[in-house]
Amino acid sequence: MPARESKEHRFQDYIGRFDLWQPLTDDQRILLIEHTHYKYCLKGEIVHRGALGHLGTLHIVSGVLRVYVVTDEGRELTLCLMRAGEVALLSSAAFLGSMSCEVAIEVAENTELFSSETGICHRILDANMNVRMLAYESAVHRLSEMLWRFQQMLFTPADQRLAKFLLAETERTAGSEIRLTHEQTAQALGTAREVVSRLIGEFAQAGMVRASRGCIHILDRAALRRCADEGVGDRKRC
Repeated sequence: MPARESKEHRFQDYIGRFDLWQPLTDDQRILLIEHTHYKYCLKGEIVHRGALGHLGTLHIVSGVLRVYVVTDEGRELTLCLMRAGEVALLSSAAFLGSMSCEVAIEVAENTELFSSETGICHRILDANMNVRMLAYESAVHRLSEMLWRFQQMLFTPADQRLAKFLLAETERTAGSEIRLTHEQTAQALGTAREVVSRLIGEFAQAGMVRASRGCIHILDRAALRRCADEGVGDRKRC
């Protein structure tokens, strides 16, 4: 995994941020800290590609990771985005029996994280029922998010998906500017860049947004919300 390691960051200073590990015994806490390492990953790097069971448990301190699968036709389908403060329990989900597939994880923004060794996390999950229950809850939540994304891709027209995505991003960032390229937006929606570019053009003509290089400005939130509910333009599911 291409990354920069630092000895200045110690997991013991960050473990309290992650509720999953609150039920650990003192010995388990020490064991986890000893087998957890800091990584700094650059935007565009592939953190993981392959079976979930081979992925360590990732604790995201800052940045964003994108989890996706690639279809036989080469199309990337985004399963979820993992952000600061989240624990990526994908390998643990495989261990718990709730997921079994091959995925890729890309660094969507420069990311600081701690990676815990898979075997150690599995030992802790096996020994500590409280942690195991929290891991189950996390796996179910993540699986629900992935199923929702697939449902959107299959049954919701592209214009509505884009409008919903733009609204969600502005709510998440508490601003009116979304600093994403058309390619990044298309990856998040599981569609083609050309589709996003066409729809952004339609939204701009309708006065809902203004597009600039690497940024989408929201001009009419009410109209965008109506589009999210009702859609505009053609109803092609892309």
